[in-house]
Amino acid sequence: MKITVLTLGCKTNLAESDDIKRHILASGHELVELKDSPELCIINTCSVTAKSDYQSRQLIRRAIKSGARVVVTGCYTELDEMKIKEISPDIEVIKNSDKNKILQLVSNDYQRSTLKLSGRARPFVKIQEGCSHRCTYCIIPELRGRPKSRPPEEIIREVVLYESSGYDEVVLTGIHIGLYGVDLKGRVNLQVLLEGLLNHTKRIRIRLSSLEVIEISQGFLEVFADKRVCKHLHIPLQSGSDSVLKRMKRPYNTKTFELVVKDIYKRFDNISIGTDVIVGFPGETEEEFCETLKLLEDLPINYMHIFPYSDRPGTVASGMRDKVPKSTKKERAQRLRELDSSRREQYRALQIGKTLRVVAERTTRDGYIKGKSDNYLDVYYRDSDFREGRASDVKILSSSEGVLFGKAQK
Repeated sequence: MKITVLTLGCKTNLAESDDIKRHILASGHELVELKDSPELCIINTCSVTAKSDYQSRQLIRRAIKSGARVVVTGCYTELDEMKIKEISPDIEVIKNSDKNKILQLVSNDYQRSTLKLSGRARPFVKIQEGCSHRCTYCIIPELRGRPKSRPPEEIIREVVLYESSGYDEVVLTGIHIGLYGVDLKGRVNLQVLLEGLLNHTKRIRIRLSSLEVIEISQGFLEVFADKRVCKHLHIPLQSGSDSVLKRMKRPYNTKTFELVVKDIYKRFDNISIGTDVIVGFPGETEEEFCETLKLLEDLPINYMHIFPYSDRPGTVASGMRDKVPKSTKKERAQRLRELDSSRREQYRALQIGKTLRVVAERTTRDGYIKGKSDNYLDVYYRDSDFREGRASDVKILSSSEGVLFGKAQK
């Protein structure tokens, strides 16, 4: 069959879609674009915001118009199956907990060791599913369920296979990777998993997706110090106001966040630290927003993902009073984006003259190789030899229009 896989949302969705793609290729089918008249279209949806819901519906409508058999999975199926069926009664809906049924649509004979990834230079390795935190704005625990971790030996085996296949980086991902191991017997957590991966591999570097600040212990940082763990951490703040954090039911305060981030920055040279911020949470005053702005100005944060608050039906926050007007959210988000833009530019400027370890992702029309550095920067560089997924030392020569330019060192 000609099959299309379309994905919205987080790295966990991307990792799950990669697994589906591997299955498709291993079963002798062809992966195609939606414009290429597929017989089957699989859509892995997202529902983290109202905008994500809208994008999911738009993608489903496009797939229906293609004439393909359409199968929809992912978080939006958990939130509003009825709206999906309103688009077309012929749509097949498969919930998150039943995603393995998608593999059965293609073939009952599947070998996980088939690692051809259809264009991903830095494979995503899903290590866990679900979240047990109950932040008042978030619907994801309802859509993904409680934490469920993959056995460490299974993850190690997969990463070893990637290394032996020539990849130089993997990204560990999940809905909440800091909760890895909470459902497993024995002393198993993210720190132990990292130690196991480092002990069973020789070359491949390991990147972590988002971690909560309360999950970054001294023991974890000792393992994180290994040169094969990417010096990049994404630590969500959400708000720099303690009163807003309390309404969000976030399990830390601003002082804790500040101390941990500053400690990490002192420990690791040239580390990239990113964060998430929600603006316009219900009841957020101008004073509370300014507390967020002030904290971010004082912290060594290199980049920010900024989200205007979006009501999620079924969450505690959706029933809160004092909703912030859309115009105010937009204005506050713009103020933070200006700080974000400045921080990104400053951090890129600091890289000029340094040599970074960069994994090649693709070539460009003008003869550059585009890659991702250890500290999570986009780098365009010249090299006579391109191999997707291979790491090279690249001397950074300049910065322009949001990216770095360099030359591979032989």
